[in-house]
Amino acid sequence: MKSRQSSEPDELQAFLLSRQQHAAANEIDWGERRREWIDAVEQLYRKITGELLAEDIEKGLVTVSRGAKEIKEEYLGRYRAPELILDISGQTVRFSPKGRNIIGAKGRVDLVGALDAMTLILEPTGHWSVVVSRVPRHVVSLDRRALAEALHRVMR
Repeated sequence: MKSRQSSEPDELQAFLLSRQQHAAANEIDWGERRREWIDAVEQLYRKITGELLAEDIEKGLVTVSRGAKEIKEEYLGRYRAPELILDISGQTVRFSPKGRNIIGAKGRVDLVGALDAMTLILEPTGHWSVVVSRVPRHVVSLDRRALAEALHRVMR
């Protein structure tokens, strides 16, 4: 058996080094993912309060407040996420983040009322949708009409 005197990597070592570099290049920055997720939730709340319900808030039909909840997710760890709370004629509904690591979506926020809960998902394309039914899967883009239907389902 010959001993290697050269500092050049052999074929196997070159392969192993390339795999190590590939793994390092594909490493996920989970802290950045968490920040992006919280930013996306804040963007959702701005859309709801600054666009979809802006006129209703101005007229006093909806009162808005904020809260926070602690979430624990695999890879993302423990973190605090904002909640949006709406008071509509004495009834409270809450937009409550469930998590970032969701199969088939980039995140999930539940709309929770006295009667039921509905799921909002952050689509891979970056826009928010309301899950109308899971089986068969039926989602609609979040707009005033979809929000009205979701509120109708979750409120008394």
